[in-house]
Amino acid sequence: MEEFKIKNQANLIRTFVNNSIDYINAVFQKNSLNSLNEYDEIKYDDFIRKAIDKYEVGNGLHEELKQKLSPLKLSILMLEKQLNEPEILLEAINNIQKAFEELENAVKQHFEKPKLIRFVKKVDILYIEDNELERKTIDTFFKTQGINIKSVETSDEGLYLLNTLTPKVILVDINLKTSKINGDKLCQMIKTNGEYNSVPIILISAVVSKNKKQEILTKTGANDIIIKPIDKLTDLHILFKYLKQY
Repeated sequence: MEEFKIKNQANLIRTFVNNSIDYINAVFQKNSLNSLNEYDEIKYDDFIRKAIDKYEVGNGLHEELKQKLSPLKLSILMLEKQLNEPEILLEAINNIQKAFEELENAVKQHFEKPKLIRFVKKVDILYIEDNELERKTIDTFFKTQGINIKSVETSDEGLYLLNTLTPKVILVDINLKTSKINGDKLCQMIKTNGEYNSVPIILISAVVSKNKKQEILTKTGANDIIIKPIDKLTDLHILFKYLKQY
């Protein structure tokens, strides 16, 4: 997205169409042009899928919120000019209220209401971790085991993805420094939601002692805790127990 300076949906569509034409031409020329060294079908497919995934998590919601915020902002800015006209002022306030409701519904649609597609699109592990090194290490570990893992940095990204996919297990760090919602709170939210409470959640923490483990499990509703530091990646094998249940 950054490389091609894609900032909105229209720009994404134009870029996609232009590159798709080049891609289709390359497909038809593949058999006749042996010198086309740069063409790689798997590479192109992987690039397109990654671009779509990034757009789905980022710009889609951003564009929708901008559309909802625009009339709300305009109505608020016009309030001062309508102070001496009670009827018009009342209408403006009603418009603001409707705009707030639309904005609230848009956010709920993305972060709270599950979509039918999530029951079709499945993943083995949804992993939420703000430490990039740990995220990449654990992501690589499970992928080498043939496990389909989706790794994200923030709780917001995790909640958004839960609308579009169903993980067999959720692995989340308790201390998410770059998120507004911490890992333990996120766990509580998921476990108290009837649509998701059957999904096992494994917490990771460096500050929870073995003595406090049961207290945290009871409070959050989590299924288990992995205590840092993870000296051996075999500590992660606990997740296989839950994966085998499916």
